[in-house]
Amino acid sequence: MEFKKTIELQYKHIRSAALCKAKNDVRFYICGIYVGDGFIAATNGHILLMCNEPDAKEMNLIIPAEAIDSLIKKVGNNPLTKTVLLHQFDDEHWLLDHVGSYELFKPVDGKYPDVTRVDLEKPTDIQFKNYPRFNLEYLGIFQKVAKVFNVSFPYIYPTTENDRAFVEITDDVHGVLMPCRI
Repeated sequence: MEFKKTIELQYKHIRSAALCKAKNDVRFYICGIYVGDGFIAATNGHILLMCNEPDAKEMNLIIPAEAIDSLIKKVGNNPLTKTVLLHQFDDEHWLLDHVGSYELFKPVDGKYPDVTRVDLEKPTDIQFKNYPRFNLEYLGIFQKVAKVFNVSFPYIYPTTENDRAFVEITDDVHGVLMPCRI
């Protein structure tokens, strides 16, 4: 079969992004996973996960939660290969393909937030008087993401008392965590 476009995505990136997407939010577009120019992203409005995907050039696509959840349910924790192929049929239809497990979908019709504005580089110098407070539930999500990559614990780099923190999982995967408002 001939496809308009095919890109290769890391299954672990998809699986970890599914942990960070919103579940039932009025902002329906953040319930999916965003494939952007060189990355996969997921957010629930309080946390953000960014995974480098060099094969995803010039992409702007929101994969619906149903397609992601169904693929993960089929493939599970022990995939046959490390990658998933994302095929474009036509202007409306896409296909997730993992060695015989397929999910046909229409992308979410919406505009994903500009996650590159929220993303930050790993801090090198941290100076503040009071330690910021973080929601333990969100820290727990990053712990689950770390387990997907066989990392014992994520590293958390707060920037200031009232600003976001950089969460390092691997060299290619990191998160951003918003502090609790006091």
